[in-house]
This record gives sequence, C-alpha cells and structure tokens, in this order.
Amino acid sequence: MATFKRYNRKDGTEAWQFQAYLGVNPATGKPVKTTRRNFKTKKEAQLALSRLQVDFEKNGLEKRSSMKFKELYELWFAQHKKDIKPTTQQRIQIFFNNHILKAFGDRFINEITPLYCQKQLNAWSEKYSTYKAMRTYVSMVFKYANLIALMDDNPMERTIIPKAKKKPVKSDSDSYYTKEEVQAFLRCLLRLKDYRAHTFFRVLAFVGLRKGEAMALLWEDIDFDNNTINVSKTLAELQSGKAIIQDPKTESSNRTISVDSNTMRILKEWRNHIKQNRLKLGIRDTNFGKKLVFSNSIYTNENQYLYKSYPNNVMKRVSKHYPDMKIIKVHDFRKTNASLLFESGASIKDVSQRLGHSSTKITTDIYIKVTQAKQEETVEQFSKFMAF
Repeated sequence: MATFKRYNRKDGTEAWQFQAYLGVNPATGKPVKTTRRNFKTKKEAQLALSRLQVDFEKNGLEKRSSMKFKELYELWFAQHKKDIKPTTQQRIQIFFNNHILKAFGDRFINEITPLYCQKQLNAWSEKYSTYKAMRTYVSMVFKYANLIALMDDNPMERTIIPKAKKKPVKSDSDSYYTKEEVQAFLRCLLRLKDYRAHTFFRVLAFVGLRKGEAMALLWEDIDFDNNTINVSKTLAELQSGKAIIQDPKTESSNRTISVDSNTMRILKEWRNHIKQNRLKLGIRDTNFGKKLVFSNSIYTNENQYLYKSYPNNVMKRVSKHYPDMKIIKVHDFRKTNASLLFESGASIKDVSQRLGHSSTKITTDIYIKVTQAKQEETVEQFSKFMAF
C-alpha cells in the first residue's frame, strides 16, 4: 500500500512524494516503510516506487536501506553485551546515548558515507578526548552489519583519525607523590582522626591496589600470617548508583601481593578498632572474615559498600584543612606506588606483577615515572662509570 502526495518545496516549486510499505525486514522482523521525496511528477514517483518494490522482492536491497543506524546498534549491542561486564555495558551505552546516536541514529545505514563519518569524527575530535573510542564503537557496529550481510562496506574504517590536540604539558611530579609527600598526606589523615581513610590510602600507596579492589576487600582476603593480600574482585557502581562486585579488570589482576609489615600492622590496628567498637554496641560477629575491610558503616552486620566518590571526598577534606598539601588524583596512588617501588630498586617485572598489569609495557608506558631522586642517582652512576 502506498500514498502519493504533492507538496511545496522551500523555494516554492511543487514536487511529489510517496510513502509505502514494502514488507518485513528479515534482520529485525519489523515492517519496512519508506518515504521518498523530490519527484517532479506523480508518474515519476510511481515509477520509482515500482523499481523499489522490484529491488526489494528480487535482491533484498531494501532490507539494507530501510534500516536505520539506531536499529543496527540495538542488534549489535544485544549480541555484544553478552560477553562484557555490566560496567562496560554502561560505558558503551553512555557513548552511544550521549554522542554517537545523536549523529548517526536516525540515518539509514546505506546513506552513511565515509565522508559523513569523517565529518563527525573531526567534530568529535574538537570536543572530546574520547573521540577515538567513539570511532571504534561505530566501526564495531558496521562490522556487525558486514557480518550479517546488511552492508558490504564499513564507512568508518575509511576515515583518517585526526591527531589529538596537544594538552598543556604538566610536570610528572604533579601526578604522583614522593616518599615525603606520601608520609605528609597520611599524617594529615591521622591529624583528622580519620583512621578508615588513613588505612585505605595506606593500602593504595603501599600495595598499589585500584580503589575498586580496595573497596571490595574482605578480611578473609588478608593473610596476617604470611603478610599477603589476595585480590580477586573489584567494586563497581552502575549509573543507577547500585554497587556490584565483579571480576578484576584483567585476568592478571587476580593476584596475591606481599605486603610490608608496617602496613599489615596498620591493618591489624584498624581491624581491632572495628571489633572493639562493635563489641561496645553488643554486636557479635560469627563470621568476621566475610566482613568488608572498608565499609560505609562498621555498626551493622550488613556489608555496606563505600560509595564511589568516597576517596575523592577524602582528598577534598584534606585540601580544605591543609591547603598547602599537594593533591593528586586517587588513581595516581598507583603511579605513586609504582614510582616508589622503582626508586627503591624493584624491577619492571616485579612492579607489573604487583599492579596486576597484563604486560610490563603497560607499566612502563603509563605508570613508571623516574623520580628526581632516581634521576640524580642515575647521573651519579654514569659519572662514576665514565670517570673522565
């Protein structure tokens, strides 16, 4: 069934259009409807519809051109999400809902050209540092279309990736603490009598855990006899605010880390502090090993996970009370741990294993910062070796 209609263009001239139902899209099971415009006469519009119907019945051509990018994305994501974590699903959906679908969603997939993709990619590169990730996701959707024979080409593959804008160069020392700065920061927490935060950040700085790994720790994960911490899970927070426990970031993130005796002593003191305060309230623990090391409240038998912004709020509190204290990002405590391990003489391989990286290249490229003390030591060693 089709309807033909005459209308006026913006320039005042007359033209014809038609709306038609062609059949069912074999990929989605949805009805295929199409609208075509800009025909000079009704006869020309009728002829175009006839050709379209023949193409659809004979070649299945319209199953491609009738699908919009949003429909294709939904098909791809329904398959893709089966193999990824909920937090990764959430991140991908944010990319599509906030950026990608606004540019591609209502466009028919056969009308999306490499030139259009390039235009969008260029625009993203001017606004967002994540434009390369958005290009990758769009390309993945088109690859899926190739796989299920909805497209013969991947227009996003035939684009040139714009160079990232250069950011103001920051000193390496702004992204990690020196040994003296770690000590000063932890002293600030003790002066604030925030023993939970003091223990939490001690673990980040001396053990190198990701904040989610520290938030997911149970007391049974800590072996006080052998001075080790077993990392086998991480805490994540969905967009809804719901906290979930999932596997660590990578397979190599499952690890057992040897811990220095002073950090273990501080963990014991924190454990005793919890037990004593719970005992005063008459709370008895039948299975303390299953309790969180860092919980939102120690005065309940239920494990209440710390909220996502907890570490950042601690940093803000330190900054408020001690404005002269240098403040780094929470994740940079891993850089701090890596840098200080390296400065103390640890090998790249040892540091990589402690941090749970899948390769030493990640450790070298991202985290290892040669501190001023190490640079001076290197120069001195070189001078002694050359000796002239």
